[in-house]
Formats: sequence, structure tokens, C-alpha cells
Amino acid sequence: MTLTSNGAAAGGERWAPGRHFGLPVPADAGTLLADGPGFLTRAFRASGALAADNAVRGIVGWEEFHGGGTGKKLLLTVAYDSPGPGLPEELFVKFSRNFDNELWDSGRHHLVSEVDVAILSRSPDFPVPVPAVLFADVDPETSTGLIVTERIPYGRDGVEPHYPKCLDYTVPDQVGHYAAILRGLARLSGAHRAGRLPSDVDSRFPYDRERATAPSGRQAPEAKILQWAGRLFDFVDRYPQLFPEHARSAAFREQFLADIPDVLAAGDRITKVLHGNPDLIAFAHWNANIDNCFFRPGPDGRLEAGFLDWANAGQLSVAQSVSGAISCAEPSLWDDHLDDLLTVFIEEYAASGGPQLDLDEVRLHVLLIAASGLSHSMGAPIALAREVGDLDALEGPRDRRLVEHENARIQLHMTTKMLSLWRSQRLGDLVRAL
Repeated sequence: MTLTSNGAAAGGERWAPGRHFGLPVPADAGTLLADGPGFLTRAFRASGALAADNAVRGIVGWEEFHGGGTGKKLLLTVAYDSPGPGLPEELFVKFSRNFDNELWDSGRHHLVSEVDVAILSRSPDFPVPVPAVLFADVDPETSTGLIVTERIPYGRDGVEPHYPKCLDYTVPDQVGHYAAILRGLARLSGAHRAGRLPSDVDSRFPYDRERATAPSGRQAPEAKILQWAGRLFDFVDRYPQLFPEHARSAAFREQFLADIPDVLAAGDRITKVLHGNPDLIAFAHWNANIDNCFFRPGPDGRLEAGFLDWANAGQLSVAQSVSGAISCAEPSLWDDHLDDLLTVFIEEYAASGGPQLDLDEVRLHVLLIAASGLSHSMGAPIALAREVGDLDALEGPRDRRLVEHENARIQLHMTTKMLSLWRSQRLGDLVRAL
């Protein structure tokens, strides 16, 4: 049964043809649950996760998981006819589709690459920890699909609690956690450069410069960005308690506004620099924010990061991978520990088989990525006004209500981080020096 244009199939169920295993895949929780044990048995047998003489006997419990964007998510607890090692009973299901939210549903195409990575990650020598994948498939025509993995046991069995995005002030040893993330990212990219990923990785994930730069999106026109900047500083004037002190300075604002035309004019030069050294191009995770990671002691006792949410993964600049990982870190981490963390990445990248990188070059690339993300870092005024309500009552960027409103918190953080880096790292001067 194929998905109709409005996402519904006959009988109120939604199915789509899977590309990899030839099975119809359910597009939403209701469809999966209507034939839960049957579908899961067929799917797990097709992927090789379940032996032909074993079956999913039943779904013991389920609940919808609320978190993250794009598609709906489901927590399942299942029972098998013959339980055993490698057959987790607590499962996480990620759908590409969200039929209740048109905006989030528009991001369903991200699952196409995620499914490819999920299948890739099942190779026994995959170099970084990931949740065990029991099944993953997608219809590339409609981007309808799902991934079924083991559920990460946050807060138990040696795994640390989950750390939400842009709440790093609650994370113990922030530097240690980001070092663990960057070691893992370097190990992954180094393994690719050394030829230690599955042999078909280059055909599945060919380097495409246009695709590699796509996550940052197109830059808005200069007049529009200047308008957004004016709106942002009006917002700072009205709610100064939410922003760093220097952002309230007339001198900083004048310099920031003067920098914008120069940064926008340098777009092609920045792109040329970021993609000019083939030593920095490798298979990489683009979005390893701390909330897309899990942490536990590694075999050597050192903190180890595992990775989730592989949208847009592929061959790209490793500086983009690093930048994505630390994009939601506190400005103080960027100011006080950036070189230390980049050194962690550079050393592990080389030790894992990648080329030896230059610290100054990697730092330049990471900061240029921060500068070129200018137009994507001014969303705080809109997000906070829409989602929080009485902004005058907010006591500061760590107000408890911002803990509850994830998107507003993220937008505020990205804006304040950009303003902080603009001053501390002199991003305007950095771009002009190219």
C-alpha cells in the first residue's frame, strides 16, 4: 500500500514503500500500533536483527515521546518469543512524518540520510557508539519512513542523564563533555579518511560541495539582515537583563552594524576557504549538539560520547562538524577553551588515520562558520515574544521559564552567543582579513 498525496492510505492507515528492505513502512504511531507485533517481526527479520524462528510476541507498553523537532517519536516496550542478547526490549521509534504540524513535517527529508547512516552504523566496527539499530527504512519519494533503535538508558546502567540543548550551565565538567564529543567526531572522520568505514560509504555519501554547505542555508539580503539587527537591538534595549552587558553598548552596536556588509560581501571568499583544503573533508556528523549525545565511561575509563540524530551527515568539512557540536556551548567555553578542544579533535583525527591538521587553520574555519551564520542567529525577538509571554518578568537568560520553552531558549542562546563571539573573537576583523 503506498502513501497517498495527503499521507493517508485506505482504512485510515498510512504506509509507504521502504527502499532498502522492500517492506511497507508505517508513517505514524497509530499505523504501527495497529499491526505492532506483526510489523516489527517482519521488519526485524528483514534487517537481520531477528532470527527467522523468533518473533515479537507483543507490545507491552508504549507512549509518545515529546522532544526535538520534525517527526513524531514513540517509546515502545516489547516482548519476544525468545529474548536474548542483542534484542532490546525498550525501543525508540523515530518517524519522519508529523501530520499534526506542517512546519515540522516539512523537515521529513532529513530522515533519508539518517536511514542511510543507521544502516551504515550496523557494521560491527563502526568507530563510535550509537544506539543499536533494529530497523530503518524510508520511501525517498515521499520521505516517509522510520528508524527503530534500542532506547538509551539515560541516568542508569552507567549512562549519564540526558543534557538538554542550551542548558550547559547544568552540565558538570562542560569542557570534559565537549572533549568527549570532539574525540568521537574525530575518530569517526579519521576512520573514514583511513578507509576503515564500510567500502560503500563513498558511494552512499559522495562529497558534494553544494550539499555540504546546504545546512547553513542561503544568506538573506543585506537590507533584511540590517533590519533584523535593528529589531534585535531594540529588543536588547527593552529586555537588557537577557543579554551580555557589551550588547547594550552603543559602540558595539555601531561596529556590529558596520561589520554586516563586509561579512555578507565575503560570502564567496568564506566558502572558498572552508572548502579549499581537502584534508578537512571527511564523513562527519553535522549536528552533534550535547542533546544529540549520550555519555558513559569508555573501555579506558575516560568519558565517551555516543551519537544520535544523524540528519545531514555525510562528507563535509570537519570544521563544520566541530562548529555544529559546540554551537550551543556557553560563550565562555568558546573564549577560554576553544584551542584546547580543537587540539583534542586534531590529535584524535590524526591518531585515527586522518591527515595532520593545523590548529590556526581549524580555528579560522570554525570562527568563519560562526560569522557566516549571522542571519540565522537573530531569532530571539520573534521566538521569545511568541512563546514565553510576559517577557518583562524574565529575570535573565537562566530564568526557569526558558527551561520550559526549548525553542525560545535556543534562539536566545544562539543570539547571545553570536553577540559574545562577535566582540571577543572580533569576527568582523577576522572576515576582513581574508
